[in-house]
Amino acid sequence: MSTIIENATGAGGYDKRLHIKGASEMVLACCNTYMNEQGQVVPLDDNTTAQVKTIIDTYAKNALRTIALAYRDLQPGEHGENHDEPHIDDESKVKHCEASNLTLIGILGIFDVIRSEVPDAVTVCHKAGIMVRMITGDNLVTAQAIAEKCRIIKQEEIGDP
Repeated sequence: MSTIIENATGAGGYDKRLHIKGASEMVLACCNTYMNEQGQVVPLDDNTTAQVKTIIDTYAKNALRTIALAYRDLQPGEHGENHDEPHIDDESKVKHCEASNLTLIGILGIFDVIRSEVPDAVTVCHKAGIMVRMITGDNLVTAQAIAEKCRIIKQEEIGDP
């Protein structure tokens, strides 16, 4: 999901700013800079990218859904005179300004509480011969961790993603 807003300061000659949030792996792949602990925008090197991927993986293993936050300042006229013309890449269906040169702000880990009755209900289903399946668009590691907490699968059934 993304939105374009007026850049209040017009800093650096940029009048609009694109804010984007989405699947961590996908947004990270579109970033070439990140905001460090001091609030400075610095190049996103291979080492930092690996560290961010480790954070995403750690969150996923703990059944946290991850979302990346990023932004990009748009130059006047970029993405159309009013920044609303649909310059869309046919292959990816992503607007050009959303596909590259983003600045990573951070990764959020979101935990959906599993209702207390779910694991026992899944166990009852298994005992009755019902094969329980979970359908999700989550990261595979996150889905496996949630399925384990719900007793849909056991730790030994989890393979390499």
